[in-house]
Amino acid sequence: MNQYRRLFLLIALLIPVLGMGLTWFLSERESHQGTEWDVPIAGYDPRDLLRGHYVQFRYDWPAVEEEDIPIWSRSPKILCIRGAAPDIISVEVQDEISSDPAVDLACDATARANPWSEEGDNGLTRDRIYVPQEAAGDYDRKLADPKLQAIVRVRINNRGFITPLSLSFQSRPDENSDQDAAE
Repeated sequence: MNQYRRLFLLIALLIPVLGMGLTWFLSERESHQGTEWDVPIAGYDPRDLLRGHYVQFRYDWPAVEEEDIPIWSRSPKILCIRGAAPDIISVEVQDEISSDPAVDLACDATARANPWSEEGDNGLTRDRIYVPQEAAGDYDRKLADPKLQAIVRVRINNRGFITPLSLSFQSRPDENSDQDAAE
């Protein structure tokens, strides 16, 4: 009887460890699945000293006003993203459950509100990305440069949640050259 007790105790101790390991494995695998997109950002706070070296930002979704995106995390709305990854052509706010299946097929990706967003809202309007301390000065200069547009590369996983991956910069179109081309 004593040997069965030891075996039972060993199994009872291994089950939670195996469960946690399986949960970690599945979460890690899911975090690397999805499609990567480049999203322009605006409204950044380059340093949040209370939470480390992060750039906090607001997504600047093409053709969508921030007010159009519901701020609560249990929103029945999604962002319908169209384009060829990583380039976004257009974004539209839609009802999560559409009665027309053709509407869902028209989206190349869909982003949903994330109830676990670190920024306390839905994860569709604001987020943050870690900046290594040695690169913080360079990011500060580039974020303050009006000639540069900050772009965050995000991964939208199979459940529609957004994960910021990296930050890059590109030149903004010169307004004078646009006016010259129009004339």
